[in-house]
Amino acid sequence: MKQNYLLKKERQKQMIETLITIGVTILIIGMIVGLYFLLKYEIRKYQDEQMLLSDEIVSYVGFRSLLERTIKYKQKKGNKPFTLMLIDLDSFQEIVDTFNKEEESFIMKYVSTHIKSALPEESVISQGLKPDQFFIYIPDSFDHSNIFSLAKSIKKEAERKVQILDKITIKKTVSIAIATYPLHGNNLDRLYQALEIALYMVKQKGGNDIRYYTEELAQDKESLDLYHELKAAKEKGEFIYHYQPIISTQGQRTVYGLEALLRWNHPKRGLLQPGQFLHLAEQTGELDDIGNVGVEQALVLLTDLGQLHNIHDLIININVSPRQILNEETFTLYQRLIDKYRIKEGLIAIEIPDFSLYKTNQVFKRNLIKMKSLGFKIAIDISSTDYDLLDLIERFQIDMIKFSRNFYMLEDNYNFRKYYQMIIEFAHDKNKLLVAEGVETEAQFKELSEKGVDLAQGYYVSKPLSQENLIEFLTRK
Repeated sequence: MKQNYLLKKERQKQMIETLITIGVTILIIGMIVGLYFLLKYEIRKYQDEQMLLSDEIVSYVGFRSLLERTIKYKQKKGNKPFTLMLIDLDSFQEIVDTFNKEEESFIMKYVSTHIKSALPEESVISQGLKPDQFFIYIPDSFDHSNIFSLAKSIKKEAERKVQILDKITIKKTVSIAIATYPLHGNNLDRLYQALEIALYMVKQKGGNDIRYYTEELAQDKESLDLYHELKAAKEKGEFIYHYQPIISTQGQRTVYGLEALLRWNHPKRGLLQPGQFLHLAEQTGELDDIGNVGVEQALVLLTDLGQLHNIHDLIININVSPRQILNEETFTLYQRLIDKYRIKEGLIAIEIPDFSLYKTNQVFKRNLIKMKSLGFKIAIDISSTDYDLLDLIERFQIDMIKFSRNFYMLEDNYNFRKYYQMIIEFAHDKNKLLVAEGVETEAQFKELSEKGVDLAQGYYVSKPLSQENLIEFLTRK
């Protein structure tokens, strides 16, 4: 019996030792886990402090993580306000189209360096989701009654001129959106949405401004709906083209060709003009694809005119952005379309705005020559005096020169008259076509005819026409 008692005591002792061992193990594991999370917290805290003290641009992912932790902390400690800014370079695509990646990076680094020079202590600058954007975090230690003044200072620094490639000076403007936590959102997604809305409203009015988010902006539902609807409009086939006739200024005023002009056939808002949505198309990245739709629609129209109405040899001008010319995929797409429709060579003219900006870009020149090899004509717009243009017209094998209305209406200036006449004489000597746009009166038409401008388009000739009305116009002629 004594032996059983001793055996029982031994088992109890072993059990107690086991429980102590388990308890100690659990305690050690708990301490390790606790130490791990404490260490993790301290590391994050250290990283956040380093971000706040650093002059470097942080990654978008790192910036977002910092903000999420900041919001979580502030929700526990009293919601002290902080401000976010979204800075967007206006017309950034012109930089992309004109310069290579290295030069583009230099410009953006220059901009970010000057932005940082205007920031208060403990602010953080981050790369945005797009290469032409920056996010800025302004801490609660800054006097938020001075946010707008700070934004003006940041804008001024961001817009400093950049000199690149031996004396090429780049002038730029920026748009700035501002939102404050928790006034404009109590979580990060709402704050980002507020910034997006405020930036959209700035861009809608031409950019180059500062906009603080307000609830009134969010209530501009029509504009915001357009922004989101545009992304699906291409897939639904809502983008169409109207065609403005181009006629000869001599003799019988025969129809030479057409200019394809983009419209959005919106299912609820009716026919929208380019000024109502092109800036949105640029923001959403849909502009190039929409432009490519125009080329195929023009080829379909030429096919129908020939097969159904026995109308042949009309030239259709399509507006193509320099960015599309720089994109190697554009050539492949156009080649496929030409092979598909088998249109006679020379019936499509690619009309390029801001042509002279790309005169030093070798990729632009090479791709333009490739487009010529497919049978496209090349047309350029002239809106100001540029004496280098004559050489460029020959080197790039330009077929058509188009005068804007503002250009040929400047004849009161003696130097301009000389330049105007020089272009006309050059075009005739080199067998280039001249087209005057925006002709509105009989007097303008006659004057252009007398000066030797070959072709004219504008409301005096005809407004842009739907395909149905165009057929009626052409068959009547």
